[in-house]
Amino acid sequence: MMSFLEGGGVQAEAIRRFDWTGNPIGDPENWPAALKTAANLILASRFPQCIVWGPSLITIPNDAFLEILGEKPEALGRSFSDVWSEAWASISPIVEDAFAGKATYIEDFPLIIDRRGYLEQTYFTFCYSPIRDEGGEVVGMLDTVTETTAQTTLRKEVQQRTEAENALAAIEERYHLVSRATNDAIWDWHFATNHVTWNEALETVHGHKLSGVEPTGEWWIEHIHPADRDRVHDSIQAAIDGRADNWSDEYRFARASGQYATILDRGHIIRDATGNAIRMIGAMLDLTERQRARAELTMNEERLRLATEAAEIGFWDVDVIHDALIWPPIVKAMFGISPEVPVTMADYYSGIHADDLEATLQGYAAAADPERRAVYDVEYRTVGKEDGVVRWVAAKGRGIFSEDGQCLRVIGTAIDVTERKRSEAQLLELNHHLERRVAQAIAEREQVEEVLRQSQKMEAVGQLTGGIAHDFNNMLAVIVGSLDLLNRRLGADDARARRYVDAALEGASRATSLTQRLLAFSRQQPLNPEVLDINTLVPGMSELLAHSLGTDIRLETVLAAGLWRTHADRNQLENVVLNLAVNARDAMPEGGRLTIESQNAFFDDRYSAANFGVPAGQYVLIAVSDTGSGMPADVIAKAFDPFFTTKEVGRGTGLGLSQVYGFVKQSGGHVKIYSEPGVGTTVKIYLPRFIGEDVAAEGITARLLPMGEEQEVILVVEDEAAVRRFSVDALNELGYHVLEAEGAVAALRLVDSHPEITLLFTDIVMPDMNGRKLAEEALRRRPDLKILYTSGYTRDAVVHNGVIDPGVELIGKPFTIEQLATKIRSVLET
Repeated sequence: MMSFLEGGGVQAEAIRRFDWTGNPIGDPENWPAALKTAANLILASRFPQCIVWGPSLITIPNDAFLEILGEKPEALGRSFSDVWSEAWASISPIVEDAFAGKATYIEDFPLIIDRRGYLEQTYFTFCYSPIRDEGGEVVGMLDTVTETTAQTTLRKEVQQRTEAENALAAIEERYHLVSRATNDAIWDWHFATNHVTWNEALETVHGHKLSGVEPTGEWWIEHIHPADRDRVHDSIQAAIDGRADNWSDEYRFARASGQYATILDRGHIIRDATGNAIRMIGAMLDLTERQRARAELTMNEERLRLATEAAEIGFWDVDVIHDALIWPPIVKAMFGISPEVPVTMADYYSGIHADDLEATLQGYAAAADPERRAVYDVEYRTVGKEDGVVRWVAAKGRGIFSEDGQCLRVIGTAIDVTERKRSEAQLLELNHHLERRVAQAIAEREQVEEVLRQSQKMEAVGQLTGGIAHDFNNMLAVIVGSLDLLNRRLGADDARARRYVDAALEGASRATSLTQRLLAFSRQQPLNPEVLDINTLVPGMSELLAHSLGTDIRLETVLAAGLWRTHADRNQLENVVLNLAVNARDAMPEGGRLTIESQNAFFDDRYSAANFGVPAGQYVLIAVSDTGSGMPADVIAKAFDPFFTTKEVGRGTGLGLSQVYGFVKQSGGHVKIYSEPGVGTTVKIYLPRFIGEDVAAEGITARLLPMGEEQEVILVVEDEAAVRRFSVDALNELGYHVLEAEGAVAALRLVDSHPEITLLFTDIVMPDMNGRKLAEEALRRRPDLKILYTSGYTRDAVVHNGVIDPGVELIGKPFTIEQLATKIRSVLET
């Protein structure tokens, strides 16, 4: 065959001249072999044909195809959607199907063609076939066009085509309905492309995977038994070549297993206006007796299902002759069997509870006995075949007998009465044990009331703490800061004054710790949670724990393999573990063993219901156990209360365990104490499991103090004059140039007039405009400005749900000069 680059004709010449530079399909010499072959064929063909290729749908027509375009511009190299722009909305789905690998066509498609200046109403049939390469991949589309009308018979042809379209649409609709509703292997054979489309039954019934089937008529004929093949082939050809509308035949068809099924094949032939066969649609019916019986049983089951479904009543049908059983899904569920699982009489026999089996089978035998013909009316228990669940079923039925008295079938209904039986049992139990149930209900109510009282008590402490925290921390900030500045200015020879200052600083530090513990108990402390591995955190504390416990306490760790991660504040969690370890030490004055364990834990709905406010789910457990004196039940009940302590006066504030409780609850966890006097105590902390990717924090290497020559400018905004004075003095002491403002309005004026300001150091709780809104307005004017917040109270604009907002830098009041220096450098150098 002559190469399409060497052949004659207008299009061949045009292809040689065509400049493909920049065109998506590239140089024709680089086309896939299948595309070249197709191009050769269409250029030599007298039928109007074209090739469509590439994402841009580039058109490659032959001369005959150009003739049907009339006065349209040349199609070579243009997008197929541009060539048929007026019809693209209608044909684009068919083109997409062709590129998806399906052979498609449009019959008698109407187009108005401009032929030598005269607009002519024409009709065409377009057949679209995928072009595949050697690997079976679709590389293009072949479009074959046939003009099906002439101007002189336009009116008659339009009417005929309309009728044909309606008939074809009806056939298509029937085809799709049958394809979805039947198990028959349905096929659709297009003669122009020799493409056969099968439904899924070819695979489900006969085992041929659709992905491995050649979609041609030859594949189908080759799978017919050799003794039937010629006869079937001849009968098909006779029907196609003649004038018949239908074809049918019986033959043996080879399944994928190698066995042959006896098939009744029926097809409907679709012809064009001239009588030529263009398509045949048919279905292969398996004629085995078992399939026919199953189809009949399925039909009967559907009838009964529709009749009883609305009433939530299940039907059952026993074919006594064939020992077959029909159960719809609702009855299968009563026996604990999935809807799609087939059932037999053995499932019925084995599914009945052993205590009810004899009476149930006697009732069934009486109903099937031609002499007695009793009504089958029994209630029995079933044991679920798949789930093991015990259910109650109320069943009724009757036998159907032949004229000679033989029982043919036993048909009836079944109702799940489990809830009724349960209600009856509950009512009986309530009548027998009313006093016990009332006492239990009262106890449960008292438990809920106790939890509510505890919650109200915590809320009251939280409100009190929040109310005093801001002012108290502001006062502590002035005290701690002033003492810190004074300590830096004392000479080395003034030992007495330094001792007084140190004592005052220690007292202020204890007051600060007291406030922080109150905030922790009331769950108002700001948290910086991160993804933690407890098996790494606990060993990392070993040196600190050993130092705190002393030599009389033996420390042991039991860390579970495969431990989940949690999301919590590292510093606060370390403080919790240390706090529990110190409490354990104090409970073992003569020495003992302290054990820290980790493991995975899961709370089910039952545990959650029994422990008010504890969500079900996965948790990471940290257990701290000692061999100390233990606690009685009344002490355990009060152990988490603020200021409750069993230690002697001066040895504890009573806030240690309450701080643990507040942190765990604020972190979404759960804490439990197990103790026995004289044996020891175990405190178990459950923190929610973290599921997700770690977010690694970037380390900051910052100098504690700036170099004096840097003279960075910091704007201090604080409405409390004493706190503002200390902050200014402290920053001056650290070598910064400081500007100050008592409120947001004055601060914004300084931001506008001093572009050299590098950091805004602002309190959060201020009148008129809080620190968060001030920072937002300042950043709108100066996007490069660094922001550091300070506050003595955590329920403010930058802490939500106890967690500091992402990207927010915060230093809590009170703070020392060293803490301020570190934080300032961290923010400036980030």
